Amino acid sequence: MKPALMAIGIPGSGKTTVLKPLAEDYGLAYVNRDDIRAELLGDATDQSANRRVWEEANRRTLAALAAGQGVVLDSTFVEAWKRREMIELLREAGASPIVGVLCLVPLGVARKRNAARERVVPEDVLEQMHAKLAKQPPTADEGFDALVTLDELTERLKTLLPA
Repeated sequence: MKPALMAIGIPGSGKTTVLKPLAEDYGLAYVNRDDIRAELLGDATDQSANRRVWEEANRRTLAALAAGQGVVLDSTFVEAWKRREMIELLREAGASPIVGVLCLVPLGVARKRNAARERVVPEDVLEQMHAKLAKQPPTADEGFDALVTLDELTERLKTLLPA
């Protein structure tokens, strides 16, 4: 079993807070595009080389799966086409189950959390991402084996992943 957990949510929704320690607890590879930006470009907010960052994230994801390890993908995935593209990549690499982790909070909560972060996402970008996710909410038709909320995640992991 090579599980893949895909975070889906805007900045400030709790993705990293919950999923990074979870990856460590379950021995899953943790792939975060902001971390990769910081490594490659020296700045986690630098959006100048997104293609290169996505390619590196995909390379790390595929390497983990090829080694028999599951993965946690900590990204926003607010657009349906990006989710479908990633699910296809994961399926081809033998990931199973593929679980969408819905990190949904009211925009006001995300704004407050974002304002308190070290790396603040610009307000207009946060609002654009929120609008995209509202317009294109994730569905099982995209290819997920399961869609769970952050609140449901811990309980569902007992059945989805071996400890």
